[in-house]
Formats: sequence, structure tokens, C-alpha cells
Amino acid sequence: MKMGRFEKLFVNRPGRTRRVAQHAEKMLRLAGVAPGQSYLDFGCGNGATALHLVSMLGLNVTGIDADPDQIEAAREMCNNAKNARFLSVDGTKLPFSESEFDFVATYKVSHHIPNWPEALSEMLRVLRSEGCLIYTDFAFPDWVASIGTRIVKGMGFPTADRLDRFALDNRLVLVHGARTFNEYEAVWQKRAD
Repeated sequence: MKMGRFEKLFVNRPGRTRRVAQHAEKMLRLAGVAPGQSYLDFGCGNGATALHLVSMLGLNVTGIDADPDQIEAAREMCNNAKNARFLSVDGTKLPFSESEFDFVATYKVSHHIPNWPEALSEMLRVLRSEGCLIYTDFAFPDWVASIGTRIVKGMGFPTADRLDRFALDNRLVLVHGARTFNEYEAVWQKRAD
């Protein structure tokens, strides 16, 4: 689901993009990041976080977003940065090989995807063994998700229970986790097969 004009103005504000970039760096440090590793920024928006991670951590970053306008903004911002590329793609059909990335991260994106579990499965598919999936988004109460999925067709409604089940079903190891009444944050490590 593409964001509306108002939401883009909100998410692309310099103060917000700086906070998101700092949060991403913090999560990567918890996951044991090293220069030269590959990072998929799932829902990269205007690319500010991706470029921050290239400059601060020396990562090779691929940023993806369903919104071509956001990708265009990211490409303009990156000014041909050597270790950053940006693509407009459907998050439920990633055009990458299995096990291509050391890290896959998404920050408050899955609620924009009606079939968010499929998007998470794709993130896991392109993550290498022992790589980390970094996830932060809203976590709706089960009853809100149940009603919401019937009423609002263009939105996803992740719940803590379904996210926990996803991690368990995929044998993910929790490296870091934090929850509030409406938010879910996790760094999961993918086990070697």
C-alpha cells in the first residue's frame, strides 16, 4: 500500500528520518554488525536510513519500497553512493536470491501490507543462515486485527501472537525483543539448516 501525501510528509521529515536511522544502527549493533556486510532495508522510504548505515557502518545496502516516488527520492539523495542501491518492488515478491543478505530490516512497514506474513516469509527467504531479521512495527490487539482485516482491505494488522508464532514456526532465535501495548520490536537470528 502506497502512503498518502500527508503520511509521506510526516515520515520524510529530517528529525524523524534521523531517529529511524539511529534506531536502525542501534538494532544492527545488537545484532553484531561488521563493515562490508549486506543489508536489505525493506520499506526504505526516502533512503535516509540506508545512506546513514552506509556511512556509519560501512554496509552494502539495498533499499526497497513499493512507492516509486520514495525510490526516486532515495536515488536523488544517495547521489550515486558506491554501496547503496534502491529499487521499487513488491515486498511479497522480492527479486533477490535465497540467502542474499546478512541483515534484513523493516521499520513500521508491515502494517502497510495486507499480506504481511507473506512479506515476512520473503524477508526470511533472502536472509542468509545465521543472519538477522530486524523488525519493528505496530502490534494490534487480536480483536482489532480481526475486525480490521474485514473492514480495511489495503492494510495489514500484525499482532504479537502472530509475530511470535512466525518466529517459532521458522525456528528464529530471539537476540533482542521489546514490546509496548501497541508496538513490537525484535532482532531474530535465522538458524543454520
